[in-house]
Amino acid sequence: MKTAVTALVVCFAFAISVAGFQGQTGQTPPTQQPPPTEQKPATPEVTLTGCVIQGSSPTVFIFDNAKKDPKSTTEKGVRYVAVIAAEDVDLRKNLNHEVQMTGHIELKAAPPAGQKVEEKDLPRFSAKALTSLSDTCGVVR
Repeated sequence: MKTAVTALVVCFAFAISVAGFQGQTGQTPPTQQPPPTEQKPATPEVTLTGCVIQGSSPTVFIFDNAKKDPKSTTEKGVRYVAVIAAEDVDLRKNLNHEVQMTGHIELKAAPPAGQKVEEKDLPRFSAKALTSLSDTCGVVR
């Protein structure tokens, strides 16, 4: 019992001396820094025109034939999984409508040429603003 009490007193004295030393030097023990997270470069905000169509479930929407210039005959339309990034964006209300959306694109690796792209492999378009242009989807341009 005497050994346990002595050991406890020694530990307590050591803790006080370490605390006093840190107070005198103004140093604090180093803190653990979280490992740096790899940040993706921010993609610029873009405005695209295309058609909102139903995806594989009632909560999944596809931004189909999306183009920067809808009148262009040379620009190829792109398909995105549309993700709501603002409260006032209502994709369900604009289902099968031609719309103009502003937001950010989250690119994914391109599949091999000629291979059909599955919905899960489509790039994502995070929509911050939406303007309805037509109650129907136009002809694929």
